[in-house]
Amino acid sequence: MPAGKKSVKVKTPNGKEAELSPEKVWLLAPKGRKGVKIGLFKDPESGKYFRHKLPDDYPM
Repeated sequence: MPAGKKSVKVKTPNGKEAELSPEKVWLLAPKGRKGVKIGLFKDPESGKYFRHKLPDDYPM
């Protein structure tokens, strides 16, 4: 787990809840709008990557 990244409770693609920290975080926003934060996570069981929405207060 990278230092300084805080964990978030997410639902993995196979339906389980897990406490993971994203490998990458970016903002998805139309021009001039607030938008949402998206995180790239890696499923610990299958090793597959998936995206999940992050809370608005998550640090970039």
